[in-house]
Amino acid sequence: MGKLNKFTAFMGNKFQPVFGKIVYKNMRRKPIVPKELKRLSDLAPLDKDKVRLVAHRGLSGAYPENTAPSFEAAGKHGGYFGLECDTHMTRDGVWVIMHDPDVSTIYSGTGDVKELSFDEIERMHVARGSNADKFPGLKACTLQEYIDICKKYNCHPIIEIKDPRKDKMQDFYNVLLKNDLLKDAVIISFILDDLKELHDIDPTLNMWYLVNYLDSKNIKAARDAGCSGMDFSAEFNACRPEWIRKVHDNGLKTACWTVDNREMLASMIDAGVEYITTNSILPE
Repeated sequence: MGKLNKFTAFMGNKFQPVFGKIVYKNMRRKPIVPKELKRLSDLAPLDKDKVRLVAHRGLSGAYPENTAPSFEAAGKHGGYFGLECDTHMTRDGVWVIMHDPDVSTIYSGTGDVKELSFDEIERMHVARGSNADKFPGLKACTLQEYIDICKKYNCHPIIEIKDPRKDKMQDFYNVLLKNDLLKDAVIISFILDDLKELHDIDPTLNMWYLVNYLDSKNIKAARDAGCSGMDFSAEFNACRPEWIRKVHDNGLKTACWTVDNREMLASMIDAGVEYITTNSILPE
């Protein structure tokens, strides 16, 4: 992936000009809203040896996304293969868990994560997200706190690196190393340069390349970057099972996001997807 400049944004599989600042494709400015929780057994038969559920930003259909209560709820429920999160680094080098670079999507303050100190973020509280009003004063979750919760409940950490921080990948790797997660964690990202840098540091890391649409170009890119899998939009690929087969044919695992209804779940299971990320489906 080419170098970014301040006039560049990532849209789909391309970088596009955006008038003076980086605006990434994953910058939603809209939190996950409450969803009805559904039992997997009520939606579809499932061979748990073949398909595993991943809790998207924790149990985000009922708790504020990417927060300790959301991760705790998913872990405590049990049955999830992993807890997925999104991470950014603050100005002073603390990895924090949040989806958007703009903290105002979820928190009471404003600013870009990488331009704020951890102390500044600590002075904010969760103001939006599923049932946020039930958690007054809730603070941002750090990467270390998230890891501790994953370990507590024996869930695989599924960690998305959100923006181009190639120069910080050794620091990120050191967090995994310190926590003995080199075999258990799955690292996911849209940013190939970050994945390539991690692969150079440790070729044994389990990494999945995040994409919207599957195609020959990004399947090859995933393999060239040393990834073991691809994590793609269920919505964009539900009618393209042949491309999911091509991912398997290239020796890569398949994961998808974000599945919250019977029809999409059945489509992904029928296509042979191994890891299904959800906001609201309970593994029971």
